[in-house]
Amino acid sequence: MENTDFIYESTTKAIINFKNIKKCIQGLYEVFKITLPSEDVYFKIGQENIEHLYENLLELMVNEIGTVEFMKKLKSAEIDLDLPLDNM
Repeated sequence: MENTDFIYESTTKAIINFKNIKKCIQGLYEVFKITLPSEDVYFKIGQENIEHLYENLLELMVNEIGTVEFMKKLKSAEIDLDLPLDNM
């Protein structure tokens, strides 16, 4: 029974995480829409990057074997999680 509860809780948390990521991506798009005219080259570049980010997120989530292997690498610190946005 504990395993079933763990799976249910993990699945629920994953769904909540996905919804939060989706909201963040939508929020980024809204910021671009508010601050830049849709004809602006930076708006188009930002929009394209946001779309690709979402597509890659979806592909990562449906790639079950790849995701499991990715998580193993993540847990063993083989994946660099540092994203210094202000230093780019």
